[in-house]
Amino acid sequence: MPRYLQGWLKDVVENSMKRGYISTERRRPIYNIIERIMEFQRNNINSIIAEFKRNSPSGFSAEGDPVAYAKFMRNYAVGISVLTEEKFFKGSYDLLRSIADVVDIPILMKDFVVSESQVDSGYNLGADFVLLIVRVLTERELEGLIEYVRSFKMEALVEVHDKDDLDIALRCGAKLIGFNSRNLVTLEIDHDKQRELIASAPKDVIKVAESGIQSRDQILELKKAGADAFLIGSFLMREPEKIKEFI
Repeated sequence: MPRYLQGWLKDVVENSMKRGYISTERRRPIYNIIERIMEFQRNNINSIIAEFKRNSPSGFSAEGDPVAYAKFMRNYAVGISVLTEEKFFKGSYDLLRSIADVVDIPILMKDFVVSESQVDSGYNLGADFVLLIVRVLTERELEGLIEYVRSFKMEALVEVHDKDDLDIALRCGAKLIGFNSRNLVTLEIDHDKQRELIASAPKDVIKVAESGIQSRDQILELKKAGADAFLIGSFLMREPEKIKEFI
């Protein structure tokens, strides 16, 4: 069982544990997100992971064509994040499948993953890396799921928000760590704390800054702190053309 949780996090995890297994044959090769981020760095391009989402508990809501969005972003983004959580983010496995069918860059299954069955479904639908959130998993569960994700040659994006989360992620062998400026309990954003946490992380892990990024100046500040990549959702959903400025 995942950690003891309350409020919307409890609801979303309980819903995740009930998700059905998707049995289908994977239709694309694995695209390695870490290698692609390093390639972008060698070419002096900012690594933007462009997210497709329709809703979030923080108040975001938008419509959009997932296929058109993905086809546009594949020309600029290091990868694409797809929200597959149903209840709070109005995502779906169908969204993941539809985007996986039209792009040849790494795809993140962004969800509240608490079971191997969800990882199986993500692999089958075409994901290349999978979000694992330290806040909702026990350390033993996190370690086991990281190993399970890698057994498919995918990678785990391990999300942290504070020093305790980061220590757990590192103990569990995370190579790709997401630093979320948003507190999942209060939904408040703290960019100063995010930058400090990124700066404290070892140099040999790939660091992804998450949440609340709206300008190139923010990207440069996060990059100065040590961020290697930047996951941007709400802002690019509203203004997709801005990715040309961000890279």
